[in-house]
Amino acid sequence: MKYEAIIVGGGVAGASLALLLGQAGMKICLLDKGSPSKIQKTDLFKGKTASLNLASIDFFKKIGLWEKVNHSSKEFTNIEVWDAEGSSKIIFNAKDISRSKLGNIAHNNSILTALYDLLKDLPNVNRVENVSVSVIKEANESIDVQTDSGLSLTASLVVGSDGSMSSIRSLSSIPIRTWSYEQTAIVTLLESEIPIHDTAYQIFTSTGPIAILPVRVEEEELASLIWSADKAYADKLLTSEPAEFLRELKLKTESKLGSFKMREEISSFPLHQLHAKEYFSNRAVLVGDSAHTMHPLAGQGLNLGLSDVIDLSERILLLRREGRDIADKKMLKSYSDSREKVNLRMTALMEAFKRGFGSKNPWIKLGRNLAFDITSNNKSLKKKFIKEAAGIT
Repeated sequence: MKYEAIIVGGGVAGASLALLLGQAGMKICLLDKGSPSKIQKTDLFKGKTASLNLASIDFFKKIGLWEKVNHSSKEFTNIEVWDAEGSSKIIFNAKDISRSKLGNIAHNNSILTALYDLLKDLPNVNRVENVSVSVIKEANESIDVQTDSGLSLTASLVVGSDGSMSSIRSLSSIPIRTWSYEQTAIVTLLESEIPIHDTAYQIFTSTGPIAILPVRVEEEELASLIWSADKAYADKLLTSEPAEFLRELKLKTESKLGSFKMREEISSFPLHQLHAKEYFSNRAVLVGDSAHTMHPLAGQGLNLGLSDVIDLSERILLLRREGRDIADKKMLKSYSDSREKVNLRMTALMEAFKRGFGSKNPWIKLGRNLAFDITSNNKSLKKKFIKEAAGIT
């Protein structure tokens, strides 16, 4: 069957791209190895959460998604950051950039459910689940895709949005740079003794950064924990009793939110950095985690993936309006160069934060305190940091 584009990977980035291109009238096939359209209502508030910046929220509004996601998300107006090994802290406030909020924390499953609710109304978008791509073969003006179920498809362009272990990246022989952070992300849902309200917390400790984010679970306001801990310390935390784990968390967060109660089982995953050396090869192009992953300490992963989607979709739709090949090599090269520059800059910034705050060198600790004080007291510098994180100019 012939399509204009085949999108492999039906997560938030891939499904958003399918929705946007489908709304523009393109004939799209969206493939996924799982069943993201069949999330149960009981699972809407389980699993990963996403920190959506203002640019991502504007994009969701553009594709008609935000009105379906907003009610189940929780906005935050402040970000409080401090160094547990030092004496300084910074508070970023939406008022610093003349906005009513800095972003929203949403549940991935809620976003996906809303996306697939919109996709089902687009007859030009064919969704195929529980399949994996096994072969891609390029011709002069098209690319053929075969799945492990025997399905054969043809399109002008294939988009890989299938995560850090991307089959499209591998089948296209796109090389990567990768290394381990030697840390484990520990994730769970918490109830805090002191309500978190509309503030996101980031605490840098000697064993790794801790993020505590405000989330909404039905009518309750709870806290989402993302604790990026050095491997040995993470192993100790993961094998401890829940009460001991929560006592350690209270200690590490300096009782800022009082005591905690665990509201769901802990999950964990290893942290590594990955970046494709190019985001395309002939008629295959990458977006999101298939092209780049980074440390979760700033919560920018999904935002960068959605920025990839916005950039690529604009270029595809322009070529289509002009009656040109949507897999034009110059366009794909321009997209790759543009997004790689932005994503590498953010990756380098997160790496600098991780290394700087993980160091026990007394001179680096002093430098951290000075940097905190300078940033906290410099309104223009604070404003620049906030706008960068919010994805606005």
